Amino acid sequence: MDSSCFLFSKEVSDKLEVYYGLIKSWQNKYNLIGSSTLKNTWERHFIDSAQLFSLLPEEKKKSFVYDIGSGAGFPGMVLAIMGRKDIILCESNAKKCNFLEEVKKKTGANVIIDNIRAEALPLNSAVAVTARAVSSLSTLLKISLPLLSKNGVCIFPKGINWKKELLFAQKRFHIDYKLVKSITSEKSSIIVINEARKKNA
Repeated sequence: MDSSCFLFSKEVSDKLEVYYGLIKSWQNKYNLIGSSTLKNTWERHFIDSAQLFSLLPEEKKKSFVYDIGSGAGFPGMVLAIMGRKDIILCESNAKKCNFLEEVKKKTGANVIIDNIRAEALPLNSAVAVTARAVSSLSTLLKISLPLLSKNGVCIFPKGINWKKELLFAQKRFHIDYKLVKSITSEKSSIIVINEARKKNA
């Protein structure tokens, strides 16, 4: 897939440039991203995250988008920089939360950063849950489903093993889903889950 046609506004591009600068300056200390992807951060991380924006449901009062295991802020920080005002970055590593707070400060992103494990989040409070490079689909569903409010969705970008992960998850869950092709890798897909429930043992 060709991601070269993906365009950010100048305001968003400028903020992402600041974000990129912070990643470079904090990388050696906190190992935020794979070192091999640092030079390709725009496509590998920024555009890969940004493609989720159009898949998110409308914002709702007192309901949030949880980005669990946010790490360096992908995809949630990028989505917030693009204009979402309901993103909560959930990260259990306090040092990475410090980095995310610095990105928030320097970019002006309207985002909440929570030093918390996903299992401790309030139930039935999310219009959507996202996670990128965190865990298997089956594990993500186990964590995410209790967090969703009515009609909430899960949006999980997955890499080369997405088919295996989906088949494994379907052994444990009844899943209503759709696949969206990734624009950054023809071997990757975004799994959008509208509904899922655990199968009886």
